[in-house]
Amino acid sequence: MASAAPQARLFTGAIDRSWGIASFTRLVSGREADLLDEGPLLEPPPQEVPEAQGIHAFPRGMHAGTCLHEIIEQVDFADLASAPEITQRRLRAYGINGFDDVVSENVRRLAALPLATGEDRFALREVPNESRIAELEFSFPIHRLTNARLAEAFALEQLPLPIERLQFQPINGFLTGFIDLTFEHAGRFYFADWKSNWLGPTTAAYRPAAIAAEMQRNFYTLQLCLYSVALHRYLRLRQPGYDFDRHFGGAFYIFLRGLDPAQPENGVHFERLSRGFVEKLSGVFE
Repeated sequence: MASAAPQARLFTGAIDRSWGIASFTRLVSGREADLLDEGPLLEPPPQEVPEAQGIHAFPRGMHAGTCLHEIIEQVDFADLASAPEITQRRLRAYGINGFDDVVSENVRRLAALPLATGEDRFALREVPNESRIAELEFSFPIHRLTNARLAEAFALEQLPLPIERLQFQPINGFLTGFIDLTFEHAGRFYFADWKSNWLGPTTAAYRPAAIAAEMQRNFYTLQLCLYSVALHRYLRLRQPGYDFDRHFGGAFYIFLRGLDPAQPENGVHFERLSRGFVEKLSGVFE
């Protein structure tokens, strides 16, 4: 007698959908829009806009931005001899022509850019390759992360960040990400994040007030906070005798299209979070 054909059992259990891999992008993907912060709904009278030139005419979007990231990742800021060749090779790989000299000049500006922390002032060309890590990946466990718990931590720090606009379900699992550049200078550790956002056709569009608004609009301040926790945890594990006040330097958000030697404050946002806040936020994920 022939046996019955085997059949798969029907799964009737419940899967906890809160478990997964989270990232900055996931946390902000469902944020609410706030039309009141976006200015008037009616279009303003047309104004004459200067024609974009140089780095301001460089292609926009994720494809071009990734190309710039790869160039910066491969360049040795302390020795730019190979930078033009690296720039040309990556631009061709991405099908971008006519910007070799423009991007090479932008890389030189980035290497020489004065980075001010309030206590120190230095440039990336002073940081040797052995003191930097490009694309540092991090991943750490999170337990029952909600925007309410984030808001509780952010109440400690006066940051222009409307956490209540975030709309995500409670998350269990891991928070992961990549830090564009992590480096050490004069005994302190910093990280930098490159932004290729196009804010206008001249460097005047990248003044500190405009950069601050862009940081808030895109929730980059939240990203800065998450990455600060990641660096804090990394140093706690890897740096002998780690002390936040002595070793943690802060974060630079550098808007690549806004670099101007005549106005070095343009295109740069620096933030050094307090020890209490970083430790409180780190505890939110535990």
